[in-house]
Amino acid sequence: MNRLSKVARELNANISDVALFLRSYGFKCEEDPNEELTLEQTDIIKYNYAAFEIERKKETKLRSSQKKSTDNIATESVPLELRIIDSASKEKKLIERIVGFTEFNWSFETMKYKGECLQPVEFNLFDQVICDLLLTEQMTAQSIGRILGFDIERDNAEREILSRALTELSEDRMIEGNGAVIWLTDVGKEYAKNGVKFSTYKRTFELYFDRVAGVVNGAKNIFSKLKSEKITTSKNTPDVSFDEIKKLAEHQAPEIHFPDKNYLLQSAEFISAERFTAKVWVVLLENFRDNSLRSLVYDEKDNTIVNILSEALDKKEEIKNSLLEKLVKIDDGIEFTEEDKQKDQLDVELQLIAKQVEIDKAVDKKDTGKVIEIQKEIESIRRHFNSLEFEVELKRLFDDTADDLWIISPWIRVATLQRIPFFEKYLKKGGRIFVAYSKPEKPGDIMAYEEPLNKLLDLERKYQNFYLHQLDTFHYKNVWLRKQDSNHLYYTGSYNILSFFVMQGFKKVRQEKMTRLDWNKEVQAEFAEVVKDFGLKYVNKAIEDFNSLCQNAPQKITREYLQKLRTIDNAKLKPFVDHGIKEFDEAFRQLEETKSVNLNVYRKIFFEDKIESFQKRTEELARHPITLEQKRGMQGDFERLRDEFIDFMDLQIGKAQHVAESIENLKLVRSQISKSVNK
Repeated sequence: MNRLSKVARELNANISDVALFLRSYGFKCEEDPNEELTLEQTDIIKYNYAAFEIERKKETKLRSSQKKSTDNIATESVPLELRIIDSASKEKKLIERIVGFTEFNWSFETMKYKGECLQPVEFNLFDQVICDLLLTEQMTAQSIGRILGFDIERDNAEREILSRALTELSEDRMIEGNGAVIWLTDVGKEYAKNGVKFSTYKRTFELYFDRVAGVVNGAKNIFSKLKSEKITTSKNTPDVSFDEIKKLAEHQAPEIHFPDKNYLLQSAEFISAERFTAKVWVVLLENFRDNSLRSLVYDEKDNTIVNILSEALDKKEEIKNSLLEKLVKIDDGIEFTEEDKQKDQLDVELQLIAKQVEIDKAVDKKDTGKVIEIQKEIESIRRHFNSLEFEVELKRLFDDTADDLWIISPWIRVATLQRIPFFEKYLKKGGRIFVAYSKPEKPGDIMAYEEPLNKLLDLERKYQNFYLHQLDTFHYKNVWLRKQDSNHLYYTGSYNILSFFVMQGFKKVRQEKMTRLDWNKEVQAEFAEVVKDFGLKYVNKAIEDFNSLCQNAPQKITREYLQKLRTIDNAKLKPFVDHGIKEFDEAFRQLEETKSVNLNVYRKIFFEDKIESFQKRTEELARHPITLEQKRGMQGDFERLRDEFIDFMDLQIGKAQHVAESIENLKLVRSQISKSVNK
């Protein structure tokens, strides 16, 4: 058992707030740091206190002030598929929609070379003067010495200094001579003007060759970071020209070859080559303004769109078309069709095209305020989502709201497991989640897979704000968000909106859709029926659990047993109370009445047993003197018992009075008597 103070400390909460939370669940809990909590109470606090705290704030403040959640789901807990389309959705334009995504093996090679290079070195004083002289005319060493003030014929030291300077310039290919005169080479003239000379060195370097889209600039930085697998290693000299090597080196190894900074590769000796495939994801986007197809390349390692690869692949129409064909084959939600777009989709597309023009103009003018204003307008226009886009929309609901979220889907499949992290975050920040799935249409139909269903049942047991129910047979897919400000949201997949683009012989591609519709009387009626079904499930379960508790009462009634009677789904039933559900209200009233009657019966038994226990304990303590602390402890415990069961005092007033007097008459040890008198 844990003490109240310890639990509150772990929650970083006030003792009074935790005590209030337990009382809201029907538990008796004093604001006493030493109050001992049962394992059941501790578990309820663990899974539900955070939501309780936020719920309290919601009751005093509109949800609009709390819209933005700061407790977003950690990236590592977000499924890869959702991270891909979430990243793509941030890159796509208004006039585009996500078609799908697929894995793609991007081939590239690395080649190692040993290069001989020239690098610029700043002139020293002699270099500068000598080259400046030779820029004007060819000269002999003696002439250069005289101009510098050296007596190279008689002074050996000065002759050695000049000789060494000329030798270094010659080795660096800056000057040449025929024994009589010295002149600047063409390279020497060029670099003399810039105040530098060349130093020769050899270095091993590595180049990256893109074998898919011919990316040069940035290839080394990109491919070195991608998650890659080595395929082959070769020492056979590849068919790569020296000019191609220099071109790549200029971008990937500027310390080897970078003419703008006077680094020049003179030769390259091949060492080895390695072939790799990098695993990336390609997202295809449809532009419904011009029926074109655009590609985005996603790197799962860095969780980002790689713009350079995206732009390069986008120019490869053949690859994009083959990826589209692949998507149609592997994704049941995408298919070729001969159908035409429906009028309402065409109307929405025209509105979005117009808004895209407005955004482009605002961006050109750097009018950020206008861009934000247009984006808000788009929210009211945008109503149709394909299955991938709806995943992003659903994530937005999880991130930005904490209201009553209803997810109505016929089946519970493995994909449900990916929702669990989102569910738990939503529940912990105070939102409620209701999940409904269908009963089988015919015997043998499996509507819920075992593993995800068990995960949902576990959430139902742990969290008082999670609900799960199997409804009568249905086929539609709905998502409802019931908000405190009444701006409810309604999404459905029963209305099939089509997505098309003209590719490959004017074939059209169709995808499944979700649509956001207005919340109207028909939706409210449908919603009310589902709420009633949920409410009746949970109130009937509460009645069943209560009856089971009463029928299996322990031989000795304990405080824990009374607490269980009080807390039969108190919080679970809260969303359905006083919401005009006639059948629920009647069942709930009967539950409360039955609970009150039975609780009083067992409270009376518990109280009478406690009175009897106090009497026996008093008789035992009366045999020997006790400490003042023991006596005061007995008095305090008995007073709390009388306060808690004041409604039964009239029935036991004589016995209670006798116990109180017996406690008062308990004898104290001598040292304690004087302390008591002095006080």
